[in-house]
Amino acid sequence: MEIKKRENIPENRQVRLTVAVDRGTWQDALMHCYNGIKALCPVEGEPTREKIEAVYGSGFLYQEAVNETYPQALVDAIGQEDISIAGTPTLTVEDIGPDGFTFTALIDLYPEVKLGQYKGLSAVYPQAELSEEDTQAALEEYARAHMTEEHPDRAAMGDEVVLDFEGFVDGVAFEGGKGESYPLLLGSGYFIPGFEEQVAGARTGEERDIHVTFPTAYTPELAGKDATFHIKVHEITRRSMPTLDDAFARAQGFEELSHLRRSVMEQAVAQKQSEAAEQFANDLIGQVLAGMEVELPDAMVENQLDGLIQELRGHLEGQGVQLEQYLESSGTSMTFPVWLDAQQVSMENLSETAEEPDTDTTNESQTTEAPQDVPDGQDTEGGASGNSVWEVIGTVVRENPILVWSIVAVIAALVIVGAVRRYHKVKRDERDDNGAE
Repeated sequence: MEIKKRENIPENRQVRLTVAVDRGTWQDALMHCYNGIKALCPVEGEPTREKIEAVYGSGFLYQEAVNETYPQALVDAIGQEDISIAGTPTLTVEDIGPDGFTFTALIDLYPEVKLGQYKGLSAVYPQAELSEEDTQAALEEYARAHMTEEHPDRAAMGDEVVLDFEGFVDGVAFEGGKGESYPLLLGSGYFIPGFEEQVAGARTGEERDIHVTFPTAYTPELAGKDATFHIKVHEITRRSMPTLDDAFARAQGFEELSHLRRSVMEQAVAQKQSEAAEQFANDLIGQVLAGMEVELPDAMVENQLDGLIQELRGHLEGQGVQLEQYLESSGTSMTFPVWLDAQQVSMENLSETAEEPDTDTTNESQTTEAPQDVPDGQDTEGGASGNSVWEVIGTVVRENPILVWSIVAVIAALVIVGAVRRYHKVKRDERDDNGAE
C-alpha cells in the first residue's frame, strides 16, 4: 500500500486520500479469488487462470480482488495519516490493471469541538432522601415483582392465557394471522377489538372460534373485513398482589417483614443515590454543552438517524411487524423532512432547532405518535395518514434532545469526570470525619 496523495478539504472537514495497492498484494488477491471460483467457471480442459480470463475477460476477477484488498489498504492508510474518521469513507477506483489498482477515499473527519466555559463549574448535588411515600412505592414494586400465581380452570379478564390461534377471512387463512403458544394478557388491548373478550370464559384445553371485524384503519388486505380466529387454550395464569406480612417475608428468605422492609429501603436509597449522582453529572455536562459549538459531518448525522431507524425496525420486528408493514398500515413514509437537513449545529440553539422544525407549507407531513405495538396481523389503530417515519424520529429527538447531544457528550463527560470524582472524594472524607467524631 502506498499513499499517492492527500487532499485536505477544510470547508467540509474532509480528507481525500489516493491509495495504490502494489502488484504483489494485488496478484495474491487475484490468485486467491481464482482458487475460490475456478470450479464454478466452465471452460474447455483444465480451468487455469489464463483460460478463465480468456473466456470471461481479464477483469473477471477484479471486483472480488478489490473487495478483498481495499479494506486493509484503507485501514493502513488511515493509520499512517493518523486520521480520526467520522463515518464510512466513500471509495472510488481510479485505475486498475494487472499491476495493481488505485482508489480514492473521501473521508469525513471527526468533528472539531469548540469548548466554552468548562472550568469552575458548579451544580447542586441532590440529597438522596427516602420519604414514607418512596418506601411504600418501593414495597409495592417489590410485591408486584413477587406476585402470587394460580392456574384457574376458566379464564377471566386480567388473566394471562397461552393459546394457539389461526385467523381466516372468508374461510381462507391469511398471512400473519397464526401463532402458537402465544401468551396473551386479557384486557391488555393487544389484539384487535373483541378478540380478548371472547377468549374470557374459555377453559384449559378448550378450542373455540372467535369472530371479529378488522378496523378500517388497518392493512388494506384486511381493513374492515370480518374474520374468524380458531383458538386453543393451553394454560391460564392468574396473578395477584401478595399480602405483605411475615409469612410473605419468610417465603422470600427473610426472618420477618421488618427485615424485608429494611432490605427494600436500602435498595431504594441506593437507587436514589445513583439518580442523584447522575443528575449532578448531567447538570455539569449540560453547562459544558451549552457553551459548545460543533460542526457535525453528514456521515455522523446519517449514522445516528440510521441507528434510530434500525432501533425502530428491531422494536417492530420484536412484535412480529415488519417496518414496511408499519409504513403501509399507518400511512407513513420515509420522506426526509427539510428541518433535518442541518449541517452545522451550535449547542446554544440546538434545542430550539429541534423544537422548531421547518414549517414550509410545501411539506404536508404532520408529526404523529407511533401506533401501538402489535404483532403481525393485529390492530394498528391510531396511526395517522401521510406521516413520515423521520417525523416520528424527530418527535423522539425533540422530546429527548440528549439523543443529539450524545454525539458530543462523551467529550464533555471526559472533562467532567474529574470534577465528579473529586466531589465524591470530598463527600467520603466528610463521612469518615463525622464517623471519627
